[in-house]
Amino acid sequence: MNKDLLIILLVACAALLWLPLASAVCPPGGCGAGVDYWENSAQDFISTDAPIVGVTQDSEMQTGSFVAGKPATLGSNTTDATTAFQKNDRVEPGSRNGLFLMGEFLEPLASISGPAVLVDVSDEHLQGSAHIKGAIEVPAKSFLYDNRSIRPVSEIRDILGKAGISRDDRVVVYGSSFGSGEAAFAVWLLRYLGQKDVLALDGGLDDWTASNLPLETKKNLRAPTNYTPSLRPELLADYDYVNSGASQLVDARSFIDYGQGRIKNALLISSDQVLEGGRIRPGEDLNQTFATLDRKRPVVVYSDDLYKTSLVWYALLLMGYDSRIYTWRDWQAHVKTRTYTIK
Repeated sequence: MNKDLLIILLVACAALLWLPLASAVCPPGGCGAGVDYWENSAQDFISTDAPIVGVTQDSEMQTGSFVAGKPATLGSNTTDATTAFQKNDRVEPGSRNGLFLMGEFLEPLASISGPAVLVDVSDEHLQGSAHIKGAIEVPAKSFLYDNRSIRPVSEIRDILGKAGISRDDRVVVYGSSFGSGEAAFAVWLLRYLGQKDVLALDGGLDDWTASNLPLETKKNLRAPTNYTPSLRPELLADYDYVNSGASQLVDARSFIDYGQGRIKNALLISSDQVLEGGRIRPGEDLNQTFATLDRKRPVVVYSDDLYKTSLVWYALLLMGYDSRIYTWRDWQAHVKTRTYTIK
């Protein structure tokens, strides 16, 4: 065989072999898409009206569509603050309260003043670890049983009283980071108990530390008090209320869990959608996230994780919604186990 012809054939064969390999290098979303591309594709699938072929489900649970609406605006003071926030990878000292319709529920980083009781609700307290100067430590998990269900009000009352917290105190809570959900849960719980003035610290301990603000390692104690709850039962929805259709339902679980089954007519708004870099998103972004919700109707948020549920609940609170919490555990206790039939 002619030597030149042999070389041409070899080159052609190599090219044919290379083509399928090259196409396999990158996913359809492009090189580097990886897991993010897969998750986005899965989310798009869940958000369509296409039925899941060969799957049957209970009438009280469904799969369906989530259609994003157009974002609203908060006012002229939003743009500059939002832009400044997005340029940083953490919350800077100062106030972002103007970014939210109900910004009074957010304590600006580094502005804690007056007679506020500062409470570190971080679940992991290593011996000798630092906390914000003057803070007392009451882990959020102390209000929960090992199975993550909420303790009775009588037990929570005793925990707060032993810590020296009164219902008339102005309480500022923070967790290891804002994205942990510890602080958001503590805000919801204290409001449920009737606390008159309770806020979450913007950014949490992570951003406080990164800003070189005062820390200490000594254990702070307050004189015990008699904590007297004045319950706001509407903040904790029950099965009958959820099943009545009187409220809008928000599923704060992952999109995979949401796709497998959720309460009928629930919208998917996971805790990740209200956070940016582990911090609460600016109000302009939250307006877009909540664009499909009717501000005039109550919103019930549920999940299998109270911290994640509380993050979405707290974001709704900041944006002026009548928001409540429900537990996926309670729903499962009232409805029969969902079964799939693969045909």
